[in-house]
Amino acid sequence: MEKKRKRRKKKDYKYTKYKIYVFSVALMLMAVVALIIPLRPRESAVEKRTLTKFPAFSVDSFLNGEFLNGVSTWYADTFPFRETLLAGNTRYRMLYGIQNNQIYGSIQAADAVPAKRINLTDIILPDIQREMESLQDAMREVMATQQAADAANGGVKRREITSVPEQVGSVYVADDTAFSLYGFTQEAANQYIDAVSALANKVDSDVTVYDIVVPISTGIYLDEALQKELGCSDEQEAIQYIYNNMDDKVVTVDAFTTLKSHSDEYLYFRTDHHWTALGAYYTYCQLMKEKGITPTSLGKYETMVFDNFIGSLYSASNQAPSLADNPDVITAYIPLATNRMTYTDVDGNTFDYDIIYDVSDWDSGSKYNCFIAGDQPLEEIHNPNMSDGSSCVVIKESFGNAFVPFLVDHYETVYVVDYRYYPEGLTALIRDKGIKDVIFINNISAATTSSLVSNIEEIVNY
Repeated sequence: MEKKRKRRKKKDYKYTKYKIYVFSVALMLMAVVALIIPLRPRESAVEKRTLTKFPAFSVDSFLNGEFLNGVSTWYADTFPFRETLLAGNTRYRMLYGIQNNQIYGSIQAADAVPAKRINLTDIILPDIQREMESLQDAMREVMATQQAADAANGGVKRREITSVPEQVGSVYVADDTAFSLYGFTQEAANQYIDAVSALANKVDSDVTVYDIVVPISTGIYLDEALQKELGCSDEQEAIQYIYNNMDDKVVTVDAFTTLKSHSDEYLYFRTDHHWTALGAYYTYCQLMKEKGITPTSLGKYETMVFDNFIGSLYSASNQAPSLADNPDVITAYIPLATNRMTYTDVDGNTFDYDIIYDVSDWDSGSKYNCFIAGDQPLEEIHNPNMSDGSSCVVIKESFGNAFVPFLVDHYETVYVVDYRYYPEGLTALIRDKGIKDVIFINNISAATTSSLVSNIEEIVNY
């Protein structure tokens, strides 16, 4: 009996030793592969960002540990086949059990949506208020004088651009659909109200300023009880708060009601935080209603269709397999008048481009850029069928990209400004181009995110 036991122990030992050998060889192979520089990715198509670069060496950075920390970050962030390994890890974790509904990221505490904004001017003494108005008039005169001096000295100064990406935040995944969770921030909402209202008071009386705040998919598709359970703010209340406190000179457009009435349709992507062109179309129809114009029938447009779109919510959900296995389809509607446009990039270079661009061969995470060349500082679209001098400017983040093509048939010229990258002032653009319609369009998350709204403030007050 003792001999049999000894043999069994020896056999187990050999098996364990083989496992150690195999594991060690696998680690060595991974280390060798990781050191092959050409295999290391430089950009992440899934996360839509440039990956960490190898740090510059200096004696100081080496001695204080910054260089080695930078190497460690670079090594991990640019590991070969990184996205494939991350997706594989997520799929492996899903084998732990049935996990149809998941929340990725921490839920942030949101502000309560107040019924009414209390302004300092509601309680301030009338004589002090008059003094403040007088001071504001004096400041405007100083600014006008400075702008005239800048122009006389060789042109317009350009503001410094600090790129602020749109933030997806926490993500809730239910079966094959992801939702970005929304939290209201009153301070940022007030900041947005003041910025849009300020522009409405700067432009000439014959210029109309429209404001469209678009709900995100959570507020349209999820029932109110589930939204509360997830800690979401009420999007309709948040939008109404913004509209109720906007200056009377601003014409507000109710996108929430019209989108909610079509909530059984494909208004938002399942794997991305943007809306579809269909959602943008219904909102365009609401704007045309405000303007007293008959919108173009959806059936009149030619379309381009791009399948296998996997967007931002996929990367934000740790590459949830249920999203990768059920990609979105983008349907883009080509304007009747023209499909040509020009855009100016962040370096000041101007390019001719298509309003709806064929992205069939692009990677799955970039296909939303089929609309108006993506996010550019300034774009111009000229309608060859009109010569009445009509023009508008759309001031937007990326939600506006799918919205702009529907406006082309109603104006001689459509200008598009992405406020995150535009280097100059809005009032000068509106004045110099003779623009009569100013259209702000932002999703509710962007409209209540201070870092994004600050960009609107800058180009309004520039």
